[in-house]
Amino acid sequence: MAIRAVVWGENIHDRENAVVREIYPHGMHGAIAGALNEDPAIEATTATLDEPEHGLSVERLANTVFFAIPGVKAETAQIGLDLAGIAVSAGSACSSGKVGPSHVLKAMGYQRPEGALRVSVGGATAVAEIERFGAALSTIVARCEARTRAA
Repeated sequence: MAIRAVVWGENIHDRENAVVREIYPHGMHGAIAGALNEDPAIEATTATLDEPEHGLSVERLANTVFFAIPGVKAETAQIGLDLAGIAVSAGSACSSGKVGPSHVLKAMGYQRPEGALRVSVGGATAVAEIERFGAALSTIVARCEARTRAA
């Protein structure tokens, strides 16, 4: 049985920002999903947030995506990625260091008990680094899945 993950993205920046299009021709969320799909145990798809209630009617950062993996707590993934040398966030930038559900995701109408991961990339971020992120996240997801099956 494959682990299913949905990586949410907001194609608006992929369409409007030439630099983003050049670096990530399939979008940042597509690059993350592609890296996850390198693991045969994971079936990652992408989805977009085209509804106004998800915040696309306002200015947003072109280098940031958020996503959730059902059954994997965002904090668990964040700690595992940190141990692998990869920095991500389990909340919005303005809630850094706070415990509890993200008020930003709540305002966007997105509530998941597991939370969501926020991943940002910069101009110096290489595709190989995204692939390393995908491999590390695949390992974490597989571990969570194994624990769930054993319980």
